[in-house]
Parts: sequence; C-alpha cells; structure tokens
Amino acid sequence: MIMKFEKYFRPESLQEAIDLMKEYKGEYKLLAGGTDVVIRLKAHALRVKTIIDISRVPELSGVRIEDGKLYVGANTRLMDLSKNPDVVNSEWEILAECAGHVSSTQVRNVATLAGNNVNASPSADTTPALLMCDAVVHIAGPDGKRDVAVDDFLLGPGKVDLKDGEIVVGFTFPKQKENSQAAYIKFAIRGDTDIAIVNAGARIGLGADGKVSDARLVLGAVAPRSIRMKEVEDFLIGKKATEAIIEEAAAMARDSITPITDQRATAEYRKQMAYVNLRNAMTEALKKLA
Repeated sequence: MIMKFEKYFRPESLQEAIDLMKEYKGEYKLLAGGTDVVIRLKAHALRVKTIIDISRVPELSGVRIEDGKLYVGANTRLMDLSKNPDVVNSEWEILAECAGHVSSTQVRNVATLAGNNVNASPSADTTPALLMCDAVVHIAGPDGKRDVAVDDFLLGPGKVDLKDGEIVVGFTFPKQKENSQAAYIKFAIRGDTDIAIVNAGARIGLGADGKVSDARLVLGAVAPRSIRMKEVEDFLIGKKATEAIIEEAAAMARDSITPITDQRATAEYRKQMAYVNLRNAMTEALKKLA
C-alpha cells in the first residue's frame, strides 16, 4: 500500500526536530528505524499529516561509558547494540543480550533502542533490560530537558511519559551492584521473530555471605506493561538462593499477576510460563555468578 502523508522533514539537529514538533503540534509522527511507523502508514492504520525523520539527528546517537555509567543514544540500532564490545563485555551485558532477541536480523538492523521502548509494548524485549539495570530516560522538549526513571516512564500499552513536543534523547545505565549477574528468557512460538508470549528477566546480586543482596525481577507480556516484581525481590533479599527459595519466588510471581487471554495464549498458560521462565532466569543468573 502507498503511505499517505503531506509533509516530510529530516532535521539535522535536536533543536530543529523540537522546533518542527512545536510547529506541527498534533499533526506529526516521529520516524527513526521505521519498523513500526512505516508498517502502520502502509496499512493506513496510522494517519498523520507530517513525518519528522529523526534518523540523522547527531544528538540521538552514540554509545559510551563515562564515570562508570553506560550511555546509549536513542537512535542506536539494536543490531549494533547487541554486538557492541563495550556493552557485551560489561556489567550491562544483559542489554546487548535482550537487543539480540528483538525480531529478525533485518529488523534489528534498523530498529532503535528508543523505538523499542517508546512504543511501550508489554512484550518488548529490551524493556526488561532497562528495568533490570535501573535505566534513566533522558528527554528533551520545548521546555528543556528532564530525566525519568524507566519504571516511571512506562505507563501502559502504547503510553509513556512523553509530553507533546518531547523526544527521547538517550538512556543512562548506572553502575550495577558488585557480584551481580542477569539473565533473560523470551518465550515465543516461532522464536525471536515472533512476539513474546511471556518474557522474563532476573538480575541477582550476592553478598559476601552468599545471601541475596540485590534483586531485579521483570516479567513482560503478562500485564499492560513490563513490570518489576518488587514484592518477590524483597522476599529474596537476605536469603540463600537455594532451589527451594527460587521455586517459591517464581511461584509468588505467578500468583501475583493477572494476564489476559488473547490469540497467542490463555491467561492460565501465561501464568504458568511466567513461573517457569522467571525460575529459569533466576537460575541462569545464579549460574553466571558461580
């Protein structure tokens, strides 16, 4: 199908992009990788007068480590992120791992980190990594810049904390806790090319006494957004991560969620797979620590 829109702009600076969003308020759609926007435009599921292509805005690029923190620009391609040695061989390796699970090679070659999260899909693959690593979202707009914790940035299906005229500039990943490791498991019928029925992530940290000192547990596709299992995390703190404790924690997570039934799975099936995948993710994280 033919895409229908009236105006197309390709700004070459962040300020130019912000000015265009202000000028065409309520009439524009941002385009970066285009893996979602282009499909919706072609299907006429998205009707908009103006396209603002931000793929060449330099302020949205770059991956670097500064002052013990990882910074990733909004327009970083997921394929590049999944193979970046500064990320793969770092304490934020889980981000590269999750990026490598997004759809197909062709999609990862053009999809961006911001796009995968601004869409706020409950089954997005990189969102669990952001939550496990306590990422901060950097936002710019006509009223200046602001930073939002990713847990506050995600509001619901297709909804994030972005005001009209604002744009995600990048993400900062703080230094992770000592002696901690993370694992991610995606469950989908056709593998990575398919949308996850359930995904699960676990970051576990152990103290000198061998007990759990830090935990980040995330489930996706079981709620309106990817969610931290904070009560289960609190349950783990101070305990030896035995097989029985891991089983109990996974069961707690399963019993606390209320997923929906849709064309991919029933609610009960999702609950059971959340239990299995979270248990396995915790086990895998602990194996990395051994």
